[in-house]
Amino acid sequence: RQARGVSLRQLAAQVDLHYSHLSKIENGKDTVGKNALIRIAEELDVDADLLLSEAGYQAMPYRIVGDIAAGVPIDAVEDVESFDLAQVFDPREHFLLRVRGDSMILDGINDGDFAIVRHSDQVRNGDTIVALVDGGEATLKRYKLAGGTVVLTPANDEMQPMSYSAERVEIRGLLVGVLRTSV
Repeated sequence: RQARGVSLRQLAAQVDLHYSHLSKIENGKDTVGKNALIRIAEELDVDADLLLSEAGYQAMPYRIVGDIAAGVPIDAVEDVESFDLAQVFDPREHFLLRVRGDSMILDGINDGDFAIVRHSDQVRNGDTIVALVDGGEATLKRYKLAGGTVVLTPANDEMQPMSYSAERVEIRGLLVGVLRTSV
């Protein structure tokens, strides 16, 4: 709003909101409904999705309803708590990438899944990373630095590791989680 040179009162009048309510939204002390958000985005000529993170809007967190054994069965006891993905993976420090391809299937990362990546250029051998090769080709692979050579290894026995001189590879992030979208 400020970058567009629109006063709080002007915008409030244009989108049919009280200026004090709009002020609370801007200061993170109140949330905005979907229809009002769309009106604000249209009036300011910005993407409504961009405003979602800046207007104090938060999606409903997932419910964790208890624990499940991955070994010996345990008692089924419902103990509800909430899980907000944005609280665990801060959006200012992490980003999501939709996985395309099957080079990481042995690590349980499938085509269509979302890779949760922490911004970082500091990684260790064996980490799964997001790398740019030659400034343009992005890939998700296991990382190994040997001398001046970076080896990017897929987790798929049908594919071969790729080797590059270290200056050709830019590390963009470290894989910290996966959201499965298929079975």
